[in-house]
Amino acid sequence: MTKTKKTALIIAGIVLLIAAVTGMWLVYQSNITPAAAGTKTITVKVISDRDGVNTENQYTTDEEYLGSFLEHQGLIEFDTSTYGRFITGVMGYKANTEEQSWWNILVDGASATTGVDEIAVSDGSVYTLQLVIGW
Repeated sequence: MTKTKKTALIIAGIVLLIAAVTGMWLVYQSNITPAAAGTKTITVKVISDRDGVNTENQYTTDEEYLGSFLEHQGLIEFDTSTYGRFITGVMGYKANTEEQSWWNILVDGASATTGVDEIAVSDGSVYTLQLVIGW
């Protein structure tokens, strides 16, 4: 292969990499709902078949993001990382890595596409924290 072809392939690879990263960033940004200020009424459900838990409570809040709301209500335990909060327990019910259990977040019945700190609290929404067993 000639030096010109190698250079052209390297440039093409860099352009494709930039396009892929830009595309992923745009998809990520389109999944973030902007936070709304003001008072909101929301419903929080907690489901753990393992623990026999299925609760539903309504709250009024001025919090803008779900992670902050859940923390201030004392509903969650979590670890933090560079990616934000990772929920490890809800209402005292803990996920267990040995059984491969983890807390899934559903927003109005659909699995969240962002972390708990990026889920904007919206008036009338239902947030479900469900213990799932198995990766």
